[in-house]
Amino acid sequence: MSAGVLCGQLPLPRFSMPSPFRSLNFLSVLLAGALVLSLVLNGFLLYSRPLVAADYDDLQETEADLRLTQRLLARCQADHQQQDSLLALRPTTLPQAVPTAATSAQ
Repeated sequence: MSAGVLCGQLPLPRFSMPSPFRSLNFLSVLLAGALVLSLVLNGFLLYSRPLVAADYDDLQETEADLRLTQRLLARCQADHQQQDSLLALRPTTLPQAVPTAATSAQ
């Protein structure tokens, strides 16, 4: 008879502690699988929609609108700058006091 077996009984189960390398290996495989799945899904989403010429036309219209808006804004800023400089050159005169009834009666 063996040391761990009694008469008519099954052998005692042997429990082995999982090694840290085994759990790291499992985590590495799990991480690699998630990475591959992510790459496949991203590739599918990127290439499932074909590029349409309408998107390019919309982009050109948007860019033209942006250029026009920038030109209008630059023109508006130049006009305001000119107005500000003209106001700075104008001599400031204090308004004359308007005579009131109380001051004219004296």
